[in-house]
Amino acid sequence: MKKLAAAALAACTALTLTGCSFKDVMLYLYGGDGFVSSDEPDYASCEGGNGVTVVYDQNQWEQPVMAQDDTLSLTAGNQLSYTVVLLQTTDSYTDFLAQSGQELEETTGTVKYDFDFTVPDAAVEAVRYDCGSYQTIFAQIDYDCGQTIYVTAAARTSDYEPIIELLQNVWPTGYTPETAQSADSEVKAVTEEDVSGGRSKSLA
Repeated sequence: MKKLAAAALAACTALTLTGCSFKDVMLYLYGGDGFVSSDEPDYASCEGGNGVTVVYDQNQWEQPVMAQDDTLSLTAGNQLSYTVVLLQTTDSYTDFLAQSGQELEETTGTVKYDFDFTVPDAAVEAVRYDCGSYQTIFAQIDYDCGQTIYVTAAARTSDYEPIIELLQNVWPTGYTPETAQSADSEVKAVTEEDVSGGRSKSLA
């Protein structure tokens, strides 16, 4: 019992000296890919196998993953506060926002909100659903070049600005807008097999 108390006292002392929060300690104990990140942006460009190009900050987002042939996904955060964004191009949707919203409402209690943001060289139609402990955003981005990217995002946080910032640097491959963020490097998207074989991440 004395050893346990001493350990607790040492942990509290460490918190005081380093300025860490309780959340930081929990992340250190139980894991979290976003526990340490640099304040300096490190932009990388990725051309997904599905015809989507994205420029992202590697200090905020993990390496893009081709979860399916037509889906490029990016994940940010940690086990306590995460964000996942799926980028897809397809012609199989008759009404992406309505179909996606209906499927969500059938599986969980939600509150729907209008959601407006801008993307260079594109028209955006989007909705946001408050699902209690997390929120979901669906967006259809129709680019001036005639191509469309469909977005499905889930965030276990009330801050969805990172999603908007990411989407403002997404476009169909080969149609880079003049306002595109310049990238320091280029990377390739990994496959789901690469991720599950090398590292795992629980989002529960």
